[in-house]
Amino acid sequence: MDVEVLGHLGHRYYSRGARVLRDASPAQLAELVAEVCSVSGSDDPSWWTSLVVSRTDVPDGLELVVAPGTGYVALAWTGTQQRSLNPDPFTDAPLLARDGADDPPMYWRRNSYLPSGTAKAAVAQYLATGRQPSSVQWQTYGWDVHQLPDWLTAEMPEYEFFHLIEQ
Repeated sequence: MDVEVLGHLGHRYYSRGARVLRDASPAQLAELVAEVCSVSGSDDPSWWTSLVVSRTDVPDGLELVVAPGTGYVALAWTGTQQRSLNPDPFTDAPLLARDGADDPPMYWRRNSYLPSGTAKAAVAQYLATGRQPSSVQWQTYGWDVHQLPDWLTAEMPEYEFFHLIEQ
C-alpha cells in the first residue's frame, strides 16, 4: 500500500507526488502517524500543519489540522467532509482559519479538535482499513465564523454549515 501526504506539515509543503511512502511498512506508517499528528517543533501561531493523508488504493483520505501550542488535532473525512467531534471540547481550542482567501474568515470548528492520542489512533485506523475511522465521533461539515458571508442567505442549504461565534 502507498500513502501520500499533501499540504503543509509545519513549515514544509508537499505537493502531489512529493511525499509518497511506497509499500509502507508498519514501522513507516507508525512514524508517519506520529509525524503528522505532532506540532512539528514550532509554537509559531502563524504556521500549523494542514494536510491530507491518503492511501492511493482508496478514493478518500483524512484531512488533519494540528494546532500550534496545544497540539490538538482536528480531522475531516474527505469523502463526506464530516469533521471530527470532541463531545467534551477544549476550553482553549484555537481558531485556525481554513485559508487566507475567505472573506470573512472561516475557522475550523472548535469542537472538532481532539487530543493528539485520539487523532493518532484515528489516522492509524484509516491507514489500516482505508475507511473512515470509527474510533472518533463525527459531525456535519461546517465552520465557525464571526460574521456570515455576504452571499449567504438563510434560505440557502449552505446556511446550516456556518456556526456564528462571538468576537
